Amino acid sequence: MVCRICKMELPVYAKYCPNCGMQVHKPHVHHEMGVTQSPDAEARAQHLDRLFDPVYHEIEIRLQDPSVDKSELYDTARRIEGEVLKGPMANPAKVERWLRLYHDIAPDLLIPVTTALLKEHAGVADSIRLAAKHYLSEPV
Repeated sequence: MVCRICKMELPVYAKYCPNCGMQVHKPHVHHEMGVTQSPDAEARAQHLDRLFDPVYHEIEIRLQDPSVDKSELYDTARRIEGEVLKGPMANPAKVERWLRLYHDIAPDLLIPVTTALLKEHAGVADSIRLAAKHYLSEPV
């Protein structure tokens, strides 16, 4: 996406253009639309999106790292969200693998991700919460 005013390439989840300050208008959706089939599921998904806002913000303001692409970090966060939206059918092994990826390549993102997964009333399956607790208590 490009800024309408200064034509600068915008970061994926930018709310404002870092060059001219113009507000970027985008729908508030991080999860894959295909995972929600009912209004109730969509409401849960939007709640989870809001819980993951700090994660996407941290990725956005993260300094460039030649060994880690930001797109990889965004994709991993989206995958975690999509898996969590499956509720009791979520696969904790996948989430644990993605948390391990953050642990290895971007340990600074573990705290916002695990915090989002462990929030009260987030609707996260117990198996996923267990995986998140493991990574929250593990030293980085």
